[in-house]
Amino acid sequence: MNVFKKEMKANIKSLIIWCCAQVFIIFAGMMKYQGFSDSQVDVNALFAAFPEEIMVVFGLGSVDITKVAGFYSVFFLYFMLLAAVHAVMFGAVEVSKEERDHCADFIYTKPVRRFQVIWPKLLAGVVNILIFNMVTFAASVFFIAQHNDGDGLIDKVSLTMLALFILQLFFLALGALFGSLLKNTKQATATASGLVMGFFILSVVVDLYDKLAFLKVFTPFKYFEGASLMINDQLSFSSAAILLIVSLIFFGLTFLAFNRRDLTT
Repeated sequence: MNVFKKEMKANIKSLIIWCCAQVFIIFAGMMKYQGFSDSQVDVNALFAAFPEEIMVVFGLGSVDITKVAGFYSVFFLYFMLLAAVHAVMFGAVEVSKEERDHCADFIYTKPVRRFQVIWPKLLAGVVNILIFNMVTFAASVFFIAQHNDGDGLIDKVSLTMLALFILQLFFLALGALFGSLLKNTKQATATASGLVMGFFILSVVVDLYDKLAFLKVFTPFKYFEGASLMINDQLSFSSAAILLIVSLIFFGLTFLAFNRRDLTT
């Protein structure tokens, strides 16, 4: 558990920064909603006049964004993106930095198995993304309540956060896998974050072109839809199961890859 405590302490500053960024996005989003409400402009009609490409990029679809739940569901896309980048970066750095920080010397000189080094790091990662998720939940409920007559839509937001945590877990596992396969921390983080952006761009492309709908299965960003979660109260159990199973596989491959890796001291 010393490794776990060390990693939690080492990452507390970065976690605070990431959480503050997420809170700011939620705050800015709800302030934008308040601005639309005060303007008394038909926002749905206004956005309907925009090109389809713009609508897709900004996550605008058939939802009624004059309602808090509809407006919040639009921003879920950006919550997912920020949470995904945070999770994948944490996973990639925590595993790959053993050689960067010359911690590999400890593994060779002390009677410690590599499993005993990796699992506390991954546990610290799970705790970090959980804290990030809880902060997102608290900020969402608080700011929604400010603009919804005191109703924070706790049930809807809770379902949305469950979906977000599953997505975070997937990207944490993906980042850890890259961290175990690539020795250089910069390469691991660059590759992992690049893949996140690739998934995000693919999700936009899929929305733009109906003929590419079959590619949805290849981007985690399409496994959960903000509108389905916030408006229809529906979480795809098949999507959740797929992401959880793949996450477990990635975690397993991380242990195997790191155990076979020739660590440089």
